[in-house]
Amino acid sequence: MLVRNAHLQVISTQPLLARLLEDALHARLPDFPAISLVLDWPVGFAFQTVMPESAASSFVLTQNPCPEYLDDLWNLGLLGLAYRSRTLEELAELLRRAEVQERVRLTPADCSPLTRAEGDLLRLVARGLANKEIARELGIANQTVQNGLTRVFQKLGVKGRTGAMLHYWGPL
Repeated sequence: MLVRNAHLQVISTQPLLARLLEDALHARLPDFPAISLVLDWPVGFAFQTVMPESAASSFVLTQNPCPEYLDDLWNLGLLGLAYRSRTLEELAELLRRAEVQERVRLTPADCSPLTRAEGDLLRLVARGLANKEIARELGIANQTVQNGLTRVFQKLGVKGRTGAMLHYWGPL
């Protein structure tokens, strides 16, 4: 559902929430910045919504704490990314900062325990790819995928692919 005002777009799967947020922000930001505010609920909605051509004018608000997920969102080239609910005043200030094209990221400082290669494995597992598909995608041997996933599972403290997927996609 897309709710439009003069310049600000609140993009959400919940039209009532989008309308309420838009109205509340309008009271704090009379001159809306030309930004798309994407509410990433359910988790993954932002990946479906933000296109490469719109990323530089998109601000995503998410509830997912996974460092790899947050990095993947940020790497889309977003104008802004914030984790968890913010007060309206905080959100309005973030949008003001974003309006002057200052990239804004307010996410947990937790760093991923995974190496870049292990993060790639996690991302592909989270997308539902089988080991053979991951090996083909990364141009590595199937045994290398298996060994790497074993390290990923150990580092994340999860049991298998399902645990890794739940880690990446966060609270559902």
